[in-house]
Amino acid sequence: MGYIDLHVHSKYSDGKHDVEEILEMAHLNNVSVISLTEHYNLSSLRVAHRLVNSNKKYNNIEIVPGMEIGSSLSCYGISKTHVCHFLAYYVSTKIYSVLNEYEEERRGINEKIITILKNNGMNISYRKMQIFTKKKSFGRYDIARYIVKLGYAYTPEDAYAKYLDYGRIAHVERNKMPPEELIENIIKCGGVPVIAHPRSLKFNYKNLRAFLEPLVECGLSGLEIYYPRMKKDEFDMYKELCDEFNLIGTAGSDFHERDKDVSIGLGIDNNLCVDDYSIITRLKERKHYIDFNLK
Repeated sequence: MGYIDLHVHSKYSDGKHDVEEILEMAHLNNVSVISLTEHYNLSSLRVAHRLVNSNKKYNNIEIVPGMEIGSSLSCYGISKTHVCHFLAYYVSTKIYSVLNEYEEERRGINEKIITILKNNGMNISYRKMQIFTKKKSFGRYDIARYIVKLGYAYTPEDAYAKYLDYGRIAHVERNKMPPEELIENIIKCGGVPVIAHPRSLKFNYKNLRAFLEPLVECGLSGLEIYYPRMKKDEFDMYKELCDEFNLIGTAGSDFHERDKDVSIGLGIDNNLCVDDYSIITRLKERKHYIDFNLK
C-alpha cells in the first residue's frame, strides 16, 4: 500500500504544475491515492482519470474526486478575511449551481467578470449573456458555457480552469457561505465535507470544540489532521476531537509546487507518509451513506 494525499493543487487552480506532472510526482513518491482538490472546481478530475486509464505507470493510483471551498466566519463575529476551508470529497458538478445561486450581488460580480473577458478579446456583454441564457440573472457556470460557445474552451469545466477559477484572469472573489450552510450544500451535492488544515483557524481546544459541535450535527465528516505543518500538540488535539465526534482524520500535503519544502504524499522531510487505507474506506462509507439518504 502506498501513501495517501487528499489535498493537492494543480494548474487548474493555484498550483504550478499540470496534472501529468503531479501524477508523475505521486508515482515517484509511492503515492497510491490522491485527490486533486482545486479551488471551486473539478476541472482536473477528467484529465487525471484519462491519464490514469491510458498510462500503465499510473494505473495503481486511485483518484478521489475533490474540491476546496472557503466558508465565511463573519457570522461568528470573526473578520471576513478569516476563512474556514472545506474539502468536498466525491462532490458532483451540481455544486457549481449551488455556489452560483448563493452569490449575493451576483450582477456586480458577473459584470466584473464580463468586463475582464471583453478586455481580453472575447465578444461578450451582459446583454449577450441574458440573450444566451434567456435569464435576467445568470451565474458563472452560464458564463463558462458562453465561453465554450465562443470557442475559447472545450467544456464549461475547461472554461473555469482557463479563465474563471482562483488565480485565473477573470477570477472575481465570491461571497462565501457560513460553514453550516456550506456543509449542508456539499452533502446535497453528494459530497463528503472535511475541514482542511484546521490549524489555520487558530482556535484553542475549547473554542474549536464549540465550533465543531454544531458542524458535526450538520454532517461534517472529517478533519485534515495529517498535515505537513502540523505541530505535535495540534495533532493530538485534532485527533482527540476526531475520536470524540467520530470524525475521519484525513491526510493532505496541500501541495502547490515543486522545489519548495512540501512534497506530494511525503510532506516536509517525510513527516506525512500516511498509508492507512481505512481513511479512504471510511470516506467511501460516508459517501455511500450520503448517496443512500439523497434518494
